[in-house]
Amino acid sequence: VFKFFGPITNATPSDKLRSAAYTPLDVRHLVHLPKRCFISSTASLPDDGEIAPGSYFFKSNHGSGTNQRVTFPMEAETRSALLKKAAVWLTKTHNEALSLWWYETMARNVYIEEDLGSEVSDAPDWKFFVCNGRVEIFQVDVDRSGDHVQTLYDRNGEFLPHELYFKSGNPVAMPAQLDNMIQVAEGIGRNFDFIRVDMFLKDGVIYLGEIGLVPNGASTAIRSREIDERLGGAWSAPWLGQVGHDFPSGHYDRISTGPDSW
Repeated sequence: VFKFFGPITNATPSDKLRSAAYTPLDVRHLVHLPKRCFISSTASLPDDGEIAPGSYFFKSNHGSGTNQRVTFPMEAETRSALLKKAAVWLTKTHNEALSLWWYETMARNVYIEEDLGSEVSDAPDWKFFVCNGRVEIFQVDVDRSGDHVQTLYDRNGEFLPHELYFKSGNPVAMPAQLDNMIQVAEGIGRNFDFIRVDMFLKDGVIYLGEIGLVPNGASTAIRSREIDERLGGAWSAPWLGQVGHDFPSGHYDRISTGPDSW
């Protein structure tokens, strides 16, 4: 229902390079942006001498799954393959089957971002489901490129023995920063009836990840009936009675959302 009829702002929060602009002033001190050392609107890469040696992620701002871990200095064969991939990312439709139309309105970029993981594993991904300004549940994805496990928790960090979209596993320890992460998620979510706010933690620092309007394009069934009903019960949409009418302009229609800007 939201995907086809919901009010979506002109500058969509799903734009990975510009989503930080949706973080309210009163919570910005709690969260950081990953360092981005290269942004381009064309299929290009920096020379080896322009970027410090190390591990990074090469991404596009408007796609799903359009990311790859890269290492500098970079071999010529790897560079050539990445440039071809970037050209595809910049021209392809996000996903025709999912009909996530707002991705087609974005200014498209490729960029290089710091790697928040370690030498042995991906960075755990914390995803907060915010319904009408309040975190209802959150998921933690661990080892996405290996033995991917996705565990669920309530707002208080209590483990929920159910599955969302993927297999569950043993609960992870709750970080000291959990209250701040929830505060950031609810700050971003206070102007939406539903939104999912993704974050990463590294060395005690909270980093803002992606902001999702329709997780998995609303095409993947929630595995647990209990979780499905819980999220449905927590969500209400005042705009449902206005479908077919003009919506009033929201606050976020008037903001400036340049890459990496707050």
